[in-house]
Amino acid sequence: MKYYEVHVIYNVAKIKYDSGFDEQDLIMGAQIPEVQDLSSYNIHTQVVSARGKLLDIYKPSSNLSMRVILSDRAKLLLESYRKGNIRFYPCPILRGKERVLDYWITDIVIFDDEWVDIPRSTFFFKKRKLIGSEDETPRKYEKTEQIIQFNDLFELKEFKEKEMWYMDELRPYRILIKEGCPHHILSIYTTAPRCLIVSEELKNELQKQKMDKGLEFKPLEISGPEWYGPNGLRQQYYK
Repeated sequence: MKYYEVHVIYNVAKIKYDSGFDEQDLIMGAQIPEVQDLSSYNIHTQVVSARGKLLDIYKPSSNLSMRVILSDRAKLLLESYRKGNIRFYPCPILRGKERVLDYWITDIVIFDDEWVDIPRSTFFFKKRKLIGSEDETPRKYEKTEQIIQFNDLFELKEFKEKEMWYMDELRPYRILIKEGCPHHILSIYTTAPRCLIVSEELKNELQKQKMDKGLEFKPLEISGPEWYGPNGLRQQYYK
């Protein structure tokens, strides 16, 4: 199957801090790779634009990064393509002064890193080496950049743990999914962009049901420079 990263471009919510929360209350934050029950957690209200129609997919405020806000029908569509990999919690939405019901925020509980074809994928690595004195302000670094590959997921994780300094960067360059992957929705944390990844079939269904306003679908196997560059492929699909 062909896969796409779902980029929420324009539908970005803002946070409205709820004054009724106490210091001891559990507050939902950014997506993490550990599975946990968040049913007792509170969520700060997410404010969406009051102009135009309500949309089906929103990007939450930065404190809830790597999650997605979904309408009831978008949630039902995703569940029809794969069940059990994402938990959905009711999300408080404010549209102008209107309180909106039937919106949900995602919590990924199954990660699919094992479906990444590691040997065929490539990664961008930026190495930083401190030059000069540690007391110097601002500090100066020597930077080297390269595209690297790994034999398997274990080697990638070992590289991050043993070879990387905290100022180094390792991010996906070109990600390929193994043949025979049965899932129409993928959640990949270690090796790929931490966003929703959908099959071409699900992408087409989102577009068919007009749930794609404010979204862009980037083919997973195309690198960032090829997609976003001055003459990038993105220009063929999005203005």
